[in-house]
Amino acid sequence: MVGRILTTKRVKELNARDFFYKILRDMPNIGNIAPGIEDERLKGAMDIHIHAYPDWVHRSQDMIEIATEAARRGMRAVLFKDHFNLTAGEAYLVQKHINHLVSEGGLPNGVEVYGGMGLNFGVRPDFVKQAIKYPNMKKIFFPTFNSARCLMNMGHDATHGINLVNSKQEVLPEVAEVLEIAADANIGVGLGHTDFYELLPLVEKAKAVGARVVLDHPLLELNKLTIDEMKTLADKGAYVGTFCQPMIPSIYQPVADPFETVNTIKTIGAERCLIASDFGQVLHLETIYGMRVFIRALLAFGITNEEIDIMIKRNPARLLYMS
Repeated sequence: MVGRILTTKRVKELNARDFFYKILRDMPNIGNIAPGIEDERLKGAMDIHIHAYPDWVHRSQDMIEIATEAARRGMRAVLFKDHFNLTAGEAYLVQKHINHLVSEGGLPNGVEVYGGMGLNFGVRPDFVKQAIKYPNMKKIFFPTFNSARCLMNMGHDATHGINLVNSKQEVLPEVAEVLEIAADANIGVGLGHTDFYELLPLVEKAKAVGARVVLDHPLLELNKLTIDEMKTLADKGAYVGTFCQPMIPSIYQPVADPFETVNTIKTIGAERCLIASDFGQVLHLETIYGMRVFIRALLAFGITNEEIDIMIKRNPARLLYMS
């Protein structure tokens, strides 16, 4: 095995000399794909998982650059994530700038700009209660780098990591309270970097309190889920995040099977999947261009226009209580 799912046999197939010609033969729709075919899908689309500067590390673009490009492409909304901090304040200011450009004729149309909050300093309901008072606040991101289950699964010391459930696999009271706050405030929740052990009770609790949640990039090896695990969680109400990684080849995860994304969408169904970029890292494609390539690839591999619209327009809007 290479990670949880990928086998050495599959790696050899992906790196075979004739693989390029094989997909051209097996995927005849590729012949109908041309740059720009994705433009119509971007109109009215939302990207609700973007890393942009200012941030705790360098990013490939700042929030204004990404929001401006999204507006030019006719997108409906963008949402910026910081692993450790609240981005709603910056989102408000970027929104004002976008609106000013539209009023001055610098942009043909605007785009909605939102922020969220990362909980890597702890799952603190008091912090969340203050954060939801900010304008342009639309999403809570559960722990990522400081997640105990993520640290443990990577072989690191998880002693001081953040747990979301107890030893009986029961959702911790403060975590349940945050889910309740999100439901009451009409704010979506990204479930962070964790595993099925925590995700199953989390998704069940979210359903019980009426919170809307999405699995953050469950196809990345960082917090990889099997197709059966994703299907179980989707059946219980979670959206499955099918993000640009790992379908688009990446320096950050160079060994991956792009067809896992396609198979996930076809198995689970577009009704429960959600597209976002998760881009902004300095060694990736720029965010909106990455989304364009991702959509183009999905179309080439047999995902329909209608399915893409569901995953990039309708489902993100439903997660954020915007439809």
